[in-house]
Amino acid sequence: SISFNYQRRPDYTRAMFQTAFGYNWTQGDHITHIINPVSMNYVQMIDASDEFLEEIKDTYLEYSFEDRLILGMNYSFIYTNQDIQKTRDFVFFRTNLESAGLLLKGVAKAIGTERDSLGRHVMFGNAFAQYVKGDVEYRYFDIMNDQTSLVYRIFLGVAFPYMNSITIPYEKQYFTGGANGIRAWQVRNLGPGSYNVLDEPIAPKWPNQTADVKIEANIEYRFDLFWLLEGALFLDGGNIWSLNKDDDRPGSVFEWNRFYKEFALGAGFGLRMDFSFFVFRFDLGMKVRDPSQPEGMRWVFMDSGYNRPQFNIAIGYPF
Repeated sequence: SISFNYQRRPDYTRAMFQTAFGYNWTQGDHITHIINPVSMNYVQMIDASDEFLEEIKDTYLEYSFEDRLILGMNYSFIYTNQDIQKTRDFVFFRTNLESAGLLLKGVAKAIGTERDSLGRHVMFGNAFAQYVKGDVEYRYFDIMNDQTSLVYRIFLGVAFPYMNSITIPYEKQYFTGGANGIRAWQVRNLGPGSYNVLDEPIAPKWPNQTADVKIEANIEYRFDLFWLLEGALFLDGGNIWSLNKDDDRPGSVFEWNRFYKEFALGAGFGLRMDFSFFVFRFDLGMKVRDPSQPEGMRWVFMDSGYNRPQFNIAIGYPF
């Protein structure tokens, strides 16, 4: 596979090239393997405004918006026992593993490449990325009858930069919110942890709400209405966190003694139009618990002055 992405914004212009070589195969009726022994991404910052560079200086984003070479491999394992008619309960399980930079690190040490001011090996003009990333997702579909079902989902993911990387490349970081996340928040507008962007002396103009750890869980009750129309009631929960102890965003770092206090909760309802070959979806979410608020004030469902509905439009089911 090969792809090219060109982004031109008022604040920066960059190009992203990606290519991969791999194999997909099935094992029996329920298991799929996907392995890409060679996966390469190259990100080039073609131009950036002085204002943008000054805004992200000394922040988590500074090392995310650099020229970056990502050379690694990834593997996915998928299991599902779903039948075509969806007449009985079934599960879906997927795990992804990804590693980058190990081969380049070995080559860099062997040939003695130059290092930058931060001590990172430089190849082809930039400090290549080095990290490991893994996540698991589990879904259970409780088929009550032909018209109703209850779907449960849990997602756990972690990405860890090491040696030649200070942060995970921006394209590889976790985020939540939006039509396929916690739907009471806009995409990339939740977390990390208890971080509140409004507490900043000057609110940043660029999205900075991405991180290294993600925990997310969802419950959705789906039911037929009439004709092509379906309804849904849902509850979403979770958050993202940073593993970098030097992260400049207050409350963003994952801590075992408090991460469970920083779960966000959102609830809502949705309408879907099922055209068989695709589903057109509308979801309306409301915040129930907002971890960015001070402790003792995080249950915000009844706060009409603060809690405004979040409307999402998407193609396909959220999970």
